[in-house]
Amino acid sequence: MHQYKRFFYSHGKLLLTGEYFLLCGAYGLALPTIKGQSLIIKKNVSSVLHWKSYDEINTPWFEVIFKLPSLDICYETEKKTALRLRYLLLKSKKIQKNFLPNELGIYVKTQLEFPINWGLGSSSTLINNIAKWANIDPYMLLGNDFTGSGYDIACVSRSKPIIYKLYKKKPHIIPIDFNPPFKDQLFFLHLNKKQNTCDEIRFFKDIKKNISRKNIEYISSITLQIPFCKTLKEFEELLLKHEMIISEMLDIPTIKEMYFPDYLGLIKSLGAWGGDFVLITSREGMKNYFSNKGFHTLISFNEMIF
Repeated sequence: MHQYKRFFYSHGKLLLTGEYFLLCGAYGLALPTIKGQSLIIKKNVSSVLHWKSYDEINTPWFEVIFKLPSLDICYETEKKTALRLRYLLLKSKKIQKNFLPNELGIYVKTQLEFPINWGLGSSSTLINNIAKWANIDPYMLLGNDFTGSGYDIACVSRSKPIIYKLYKKKPHIIPIDFNPPFKDQLFFLHLNKKQNTCDEIRFFKDIKKNISRKNIEYISSITLQIPFCKTLKEFEELLLKHEMIISEMLDIPTIKEMYFPDYLGLIKSLGAWGGDFVLITSREGMKNYFSNKGFHTLISFNEMIF
């Protein structure tokens, strides 16, 4: 018999500007998404922590049973995921001594609202929800795993857009309003593949020495101008400059140059290049153009951004 219920929720995230340059201290603009992930806790009279994760169509995709209080694994459907989850729970317990008391069993259900391959933050929303449950700082839970910029944790823990900067390895967050008058002409296209952020960070660290202070400041300047754009043309021009700087720094063509060279609107990579979503500015025949190339997941700004 379940005795009580607690509910935690985090929005997903998309990074509009900054990308790799966030790791060098540039400003970036991050947007929370409407869809996110919930975590529901129920206590019961067993002596285990039974964890079940569901996808956006309510199908279980992962399950694990931990013995309490040791969190030894009794049963799992995927070893790597179970070990990662155990690590997060043990770390939360170490930081917050009152977390996971011994007297009762626990049932946990997590529910994603977006497909796991969308790259909207299945991991960062989980970490943030566990941190809320344990009543700890999510960055403490990340600890030495904090190899990225940390913008995703900052974004999923808020319900409005943020300007983000990493300064002396500490996150600095400025909540802002971002409601462009041309937002009905902004869309997000999924590239049918998910990018591995850890691999991208390792790749970036190898070429970090090629980055000039001038380009870091230029990316920051673009980030700070974007919320004030009044016209689509001004917005497109700034983000095109942003794409060219990162293309030159990575020494790879832009997504537009590689896949959509004849598209007349802007195509802007988001976060790690080469996967997940890109931002598209609309042009006549847009849906047919992308559909004919095999890309069918096109979502409007109003449907995507919280």
